[in-house]
Amino acid sequence: MLIIILAVLFSLILLGMPIALAMLGASVISIISLDIPLNVLAQRVSSGVESFPLLAIPLFMLAGGIMNKSGISERLFDFTRSLVGHLRGGLAHVNVLSSVLMAGISGSSLADCAATTRVMVPQMERNGYDRGFSVALTASSATLSPIIPPSILMVVYGWQANISIGDLFIAGILPGLLIAFLLTLLITGISIVKQYPKDEGFQRSRVVSYFKKSVWALLMPVLIIVGFRMGIFTVTEVAAVAVAYSFFVGKFVYRTLSWKDMGELLVSTSREAASILIIIAASAPLAWSLSILQAPQEVVTWITGLTDDPLMVLLLLNLALLVIGMFMETIAVIIVLVPILIPLLNALDISLVHFGIIMLFNLLIGQITPPLGVLMFVSCNIAKLSTLQFLRSSLPFFLVLLLALLVITYVPGLSLAFIN
Repeated sequence: MLIIILAVLFSLILLGMPIALAMLGASVISIISLDIPLNVLAQRVSSGVESFPLLAIPLFMLAGGIMNKSGISERLFDFTRSLVGHLRGGLAHVNVLSSVLMAGISGSSLADCAATTRVMVPQMERNGYDRGFSVALTASSATLSPIIPPSILMVVYGWQANISIGDLFIAGILPGLLIAFLLTLLITGISIVKQYPKDEGFQRSRVVSYFKKSVWALLMPVLIIVGFRMGIFTVTEVAAVAVAYSFFVGKFVYRTLSWKDMGELLVSTSREAASILIIIAASAPLAWSLSILQAPQEVVTWITGLTDDPLMVLLLLNLALLVIGMFMETIAVIIVLVPILIPLLNALDISLVHFGIIMLFNLLIGQITPPLGVLMFVSCNIAKLSTLQFLRSSLPFFLVLLLALLVITYVPGLSLAFIN
């Protein structure tokens, strides 16, 4: 029966049905097959979103929207350009460093990808950079957003795995910096070969000037991390604080945020958050029915029958997640698979925090690959680039991201260095 339910789920997805409806369809079949009253389906859908930590999702989305609406993206681009613009391929380095800083504000790869593509790609083209290179770099560096805190995907994973979301936020810092470092090494080599331009020499006064303009934005991720480490805030509380802080900065410090902007942001945030929470609600009865069918135990038995070496198991999971991430929506994968995989991870003594970073980055790589790579489609649509051109230009970035994934997987100290 388990095979039939999973086959129905993937068939509906491949037929183009929205992921939430596909999961509800599979849930109906599983509940009927188990001879459970259908009113249980409605109960499970409702209870699926009755969780206090999930309130952090719309709050972090609103905080990031306010900061971006306040013109923070441009301030960060100017600041990063003053820092690294003098290097060979300066704007490419600005692209990566800006993604690192913006990741500490929005937590959304789609939002950061869209903002960076609109601002950076035209500038890079005007300065002699190849459009395919610029767009592929932008999409690849946007994968940093859910890895460097705050992260909406970490909230979902932590809630589903029943572990500290604060620990996940801390665990993402070093892996995120590693990814950025490897991307920087790659673009340095490409920039030298293609002789991409650089800005005038480094000017300390320019750095200080732009730092003063962007310091309020740079303090937001510091507020989040310090609040967690000192035990001052829960994840939902810090999300609320982030909204209040971003509103104060936009309205009273930068004075670029109007009440009309707030109305538009509340509407857009409600729509985006609703799309995420609908998926979460729809996945709840499916995850519940899979647990009744003993899917976790089946997975443990099957994988340990192949190997009980944790390193080989992580390799198998990486390969599976890379493929699944190419075809399924990220949040849906997390909600469906995490409850199934937890018994296996516990049996092999694999840290759920460490695996959380592995799983998220795996699925983020899927966002830049066909057929359903959302970052690929967003960046290509904004920059008017064909998918084929993107794929040609993205190959070296894809290989570097895979290298980063291997390091993150087999050097757990990167994720767990600051975890008590």
